[in-house]
Amino acid sequence: MKTYLPQIERRIQVRPNQNFGILNYDLDNAYPQRMLELVGASPTAKDCWNKRAKFISGTGFEHNDLGKQIINSNGLTLGKLLKAVAADKALFTGFGIHVNYNANFRIVSANYVRFEDIRLGDPDNPATEGKYALYPDWGRKTWKNITRSKIAFLDKYDPDPETIRQQVMAAGGWNNYKGQLYYFNPAIDDYPLLEADSVWEDFETEAGIKIFNNREVTTGFLPSTMLFMQSRREEADNSQAALDQQPYINTASQLERDLGSFQGAKSAQKIIIIEYEDESAKPEFQPYSIQNNDKLFEATEKSAEARIIKGFSIPKELINPEKTSGLSNGGEKKEAIREFNDNTAPDRLDLTETFAEIFNNFYPNFNPSGNWNLIPVPTEVADDITGIKAGASINQLLSSEIPVANKIATLIYAYGFKQTEAEAMCPGRQLNS
Repeated sequence: MKTYLPQIERRIQVRPNQNFGILNYDLDNAYPQRMLELVGASPTAKDCWNKRAKFISGTGFEHNDLGKQIINSNGLTLGKLLKAVAADKALFTGFGIHVNYNANFRIVSANYVRFEDIRLGDPDNPATEGKYALYPDWGRKTWKNITRSKIAFLDKYDPDPETIRQQVMAAGGWNNYKGQLYYFNPAIDDYPLLEADSVWEDFETEAGIKIFNNREVTTGFLPSTMLFMQSRREEADNSQAALDQQPYINTASQLERDLGSFQGAKSAQKIIIIEYEDESAKPEFQPYSIQNNDKLFEATEKSAEARIIKGFSIPKELINPEKTSGLSNGGEKKEAIREFNDNTAPDRLDLTETFAEIFNNFYPNFNPSGNWNLIPVPTEVADDITGIKAGASINQLLSSEIPVANKIATLIYAYGFKQTEAEAMCPGRQLNS
């Protein structure tokens, strides 16, 4: 028995592209590029992406000096590579690292490759099967057309010396060999979806609300108005070329230009003077009412924000710390950090295993201990903001004139102190009890 849900469409369509010998990443071959633009236009999505990337990379390697190690001739350090691939994994759930070898089949350089630049080779095309295609503008944002000759094809990562030898021979020698691409892809032989793909429509919603608010400001929050005036006779503009050599152009009148300059946040509430010869030529401004969208937009914005945060699986206390209660001396944020550290632990393990696999074969060996573990974000950072706010409130409570018993009860039930701790903070308890 098959079940068909016509209202649910597949998020991306993967089709062979015979022109380039690749598999398209969605119908337009620009799924990651589109998602990047949407995330960049959504403040909440971008904040979630940054938070997730920070927790995946943690505070760096347990081995303090690893992050400073230079891994290619361009001066890229291992610490910078860690942050770059963590950012890609936080958003796309995958990442890419380009490696190259010496004649002893040891890796001598590693480079970061933007995940959105990678495309899978067509498995039905003998020339590109088992390879990856790299191109900096699949979305055609810079160039109108994709130049086939500028697409770089790299072999799939395989450190086996015999495999490398065959690849070098096929390339025409070591001087022509381009190396391999380590492509981490949780989807396995398919393109992965965005980490928060299920809520990408909310990215667009939040971006649209932002644009609407901006237009409200730039038009000075003026009410929608219709202008009624007599039709005007178009006058010839002799300063332009002959009319038979160009299409007819309706030139804006001086009144239209004045009305345009009257709008905007910097022009609102200014006075405009309109001259007319008689009453019949007097322009009439007629405002028309529209639905008040303030409350509707506010509710929509909040719901979109909540879904985006949920889509990235981030505790809300880490995105909106100012909206949390700040109780338990930062306990809520500490617990959120612990929770998110657990949530991103598999991602850190993926990076740890990747760096171990690649750089244990690196020449020279700069990590003989073989320890590639990453340090999670410490929970102590919760004290930076929440603890300060709670401390100020506690000091205000202790200096107030309310009974000591009430102070103790507040410290216990509102701020999470133990009975003995609360009593110790209120030395006058014996006198007032």
